[in-house]
Parts: sequence; C-alpha cells; structure tokens
Amino acid sequence: MPRPSAGTEGSGITGTGTVRWRVRVGRVHSAPCVAGGTVYVVGKGLWAIDAADGSVRWTRPDAGFMSGPAVVGDTVYVAGQHRFFALDAADGHTRWRRRMKWWSYTPPAVGGGLVHFVNGSRYLRTLDAATGRRRWRRKYRRAGWNDAGPVLADGTLYTVDRGTVRAFDPATGRLRWQQSTFALGSATPLVHDGSLYLADGLGYHVFALDAATGEQRWQAWPDVQSVSSIATTPAIHGNTVYVGSQDHRLYALDATTGKTLWHVVTGGCVDSSPAVADETVYFGSDDGHLWAVRAENGRVRWKVRTGGRVESPVVADGVVYVGSRDGYLYAIDAVPAPGAVSS
Repeated sequence: MPRPSAGTEGSGITGTGTVRWRVRVGRVHSAPCVAGGTVYVVGKGLWAIDAADGSVRWTRPDAGFMSGPAVVGDTVYVAGQHRFFALDAADGHTRWRRRMKWWSYTPPAVGGGLVHFVNGSRYLRTLDAATGRRRWRRKYRRAGWNDAGPVLADGTLYTVDRGTVRAFDPATGRLRWQQSTFALGSATPLVHDGSLYLADGLGYHVFALDAATGEQRWQAWPDVQSVSSIATTPAIHGNTVYVGSQDHRLYALDATTGKTLWHVVTGGCVDSSPAVADETVYFGSDDGHLWAVRAENGRVRWKVRTGGRVESPVVADGVVYVGSRDGYLYAIDAVPAPGAVSS
C-alpha cells in the first residue's frame, strides 16, 4: 500500500510549547485509539499515524465514517459507511469486511475472540473476530440514530437505549438483566469497579447502577441552575466521576453519592468525553480548546487552542492525542507547561 505524505506541522501552534505535532486527517468526530506506537483515528477515512513523530503510516479512505476504531492485537476493527472492517494494523490491508444497511456512530467492543457493535438498526450484533462470521444478534432497540456504544467489562456486555440498560452474556447474547432509568436519551456508559455510570444523553441526570444486578445506586444532577444535557461517557479517578455538559461545564461528582464536588466553566459546550491521567482531567470544548484541569479541584493547568470543536482525547505515554473539527489530529504533551494557562 502506498505511503502517503505526512502533512504534519511542528509545535508552537498555541505558544505553550506543548504541541508536538499535528496532522491533517479530515474532520474528526470521535476519539482516536493508540496501540503499538501508532495512533489510529477516523477523519476522512481511517488513518494510522506514528505516535512519536506524526508521520503517516497508511490510510484507508473507504474505512471509517464517524465512529472510532478499536485495536486488539494486530487487527483494527472499524465501522465505515455501510461496511464493517477488520484491517491489518501494520499496513491497513483488509482481513475481512461485512456489509451493513445502517451507519455506526460508536466504536465496537472487542474481546474473547468476538466483536460486538451497534449501528442505527434495532440489533446488537456479534461477529467472530478472526473471520467476521456472525455469531449472534439480539433485537434491543428501535431503529434510528444511536449514540450509545456497547461496553465489554468483567465478562459482561452492556448496551443502552433511551435510558434502558441491558447486560448480556457476550458469548451467547443471553440477557442477564435490564434496568430502566429516567434518562431521556442515551450515551455510552462507563463500567468501573462493579458500578455502571451513565449520563442522560438528552437530559441532565447521571446514574450509577450495580453492574452485576442493574440495581440503581444513585441518580443525581449537578447542582447548578444552568445545567444542560450531559451526553458524554463519564471518566473516573479515585472516587470522583467526571462528565461534560452542554452548559459549557465539566462536572466532578462523588462516585458514591453523586454529589457535585466542583465544576469548571469553558467557552463552549463540553460534548467531549474526558480522560484522566496523572491527576489531570483532559477534555475538549466547542470553544476550540483542549483543557487540562486538576483532578482534585478543577483548577486549570493549561489549555491549547485548535481551529474547531475538540473531540474526546486519549492519553498514552505522557501524550494527549485528540482530534478537532478543524481537520487535524493533535499530539500534545500531557505534562503541564510552565505558565498555568494559554489561549
């Protein structure tokens, strides 16, 4: 496969000295995936980029649409427009692919030799990871736009649709339990240490369920009058859950009770799911910045400006990788730069 030109630009974009490189990949709508020294991101197609220097290893214009990729071993799994692909992680060659009638907006969940994914149809689908053959499918929702992806954790596969959480046996598709919440929409949940945390999607509530039984532990909403829709996947650090809101804020909630601990105000909607590393919470805002705030109290460490809405970041080996609607993938040093804030 031909090796495209890199199209990278050097650091110093914002004056902070923290941007290592950026690569034009086309408008990004999802979080990248980092594996084996390579960053895989969906922009205009699927891109594989060297994590160290931003050079482009390969691209697949036909693979990838809006949903992020998943990488397991030497295979990249990603949903494109009406196709689901398994690609060789080293060179992007197709291992197998399956046709889809609906587009997918969320990354797949991969484990135990199986690939689980959802799209705009009514079904949760499971394929053999090695061959792409269908293992099983289960009807669990009405057809239409679906912002909540499947989550595989501790031997259970979780899905959400319009506030109803379901837990399946990943090998057979047998329903283990289901629980309805008062959520108005749906967002991909977080499963951590025996709890499932779910943001409302269209409303302003956050829920915590027992991951083994579905029993609701708490239901909370940030205690700020202007709170709006919370449509992000939560992140957790210690006993604190972090969620972004369309009221321009990132909220920190007590993981045991749901009580609001603090919030930080940005200049735009926070539709980016946060990531936490080294006592720092990283998240994007529609104000065009990647924000880095202290996990303990929300104090701003720094922020880096891009040319568009910033999507969900990932942190690997001391570097934050994040896409922007300006068409670039950025690699930014996670270590706080001298001088607390730049803009």
